[in-house]
Order: sequence, then C-alpha cells, then structure tokens
Amino acid sequence: MEVAIAYGGQVPPPKGGKITLLRFANRIPLLYDEASDVSRKIIDELNWRHYRVTPDMPVAVVVHICSTRVPYKTVGKEFIADRPEVRYEITQAIREVARKLQLYLARKERKKAAMRRYGVFAKYLPMIAEFSARLAGRNVPDVSPLLEKVKAQGPLLEKGAAEEEGERGVEGAGEGKVEAQ
Repeated sequence: MEVAIAYGGQVPPPKGGKITLLRFANRIPLLYDEASDVSRKIIDELNWRHYRVTPDMPVAVVVHICSTRVPYKTVGKEFIADRPEVRYEITQAIREVARKLQLYLARKERKKAAMRRYGVFAKYLPMIAEFSARLAGRNVPDVSPLLEKVKAQGPLLEKGAAEEEGERGVEGAGEGKVEAQ
C-alpha cells in the first residue's frame, strides 16, 4: 500500500463535498466505478475534521496498491474489493498521512495567530505609549524594543515570515503539500 495526501497548490476543490481520490493498482489508474471501491468507502467514513480538514479544502488522496494478487471485485478490474486486510492497511496508511497533514495545518494556523497577535501589538502599543506619556507629562518612550521583545516571544514569527514567502512561491509554482507513506 502506498498512500499520499496532496494539499493546496493546483489540487482541484472537492466536488459534491467529497475529497478527491486518485486510485492506482500496480501503477495503472483505476478510472471507473470509484463509488464501489474500498478506498472511497474508507475516505467517506473517516472523520476529517479530526485532522483539521474541512469539506471546502483542496485535498486529494492518492491510494496505490502494488501486488501480484490485487483483490479486484469484478473481471473488468475497475475497483478494489472490500477485504478486511486491505481495508485495514488502507485505513492505517490514510490515517498516518492525515496526521502529518494535521500537523502541517496546525503549524500554519499557529503562525497566523502569532502574526495577528504581533499585528495588534504593533498597531496599538505606540498609541498607548504616546497617550500614557502625555498623561504623565513625560517624553514619548521608544516602543521598538518592546515590539522586538513581543516578536522574540513568538519564535514562530521569525520562521513564519520567511516561510510565508517561500510558501507563496511554492503555491505559485503549482505544487502543494504532499506526504507519502
């Protein structure tokens, strides 16, 4: 079993609220009767919210079975049969790569939250310092060291700004996040 999840980039948005599924058996794409395939059943049964995947996210799951005895259901070799050992292996592989996607999405969310927090401080701290100095009858202090301190407390900010730039470049090139087992 080989399973991969692609996120972002040029992955098409889901149709009908279902995650895009690409199925292969011995490097040959399975194009027909996707609804009857064991992979589609597993993907529809998984709770994707647990992995921070919402129905509108551009996510594609690739499932490849490589074997001398692929358990096809029909003579036409259109879909994989729902055998317990095949179901178990596909489920475990999808869960493993979904956990990696979950970590990636959580990291991305934390960076956004840290940037918002820094933005609030950068916007209001100079105004607060100015008004406080006027009330106290003193000179306006320089707040840039305090802003640097806030920035240093969020180590994600330094990494986040540089990775944001790189991430936009990757998406612009048409590549997305891919994890494989």
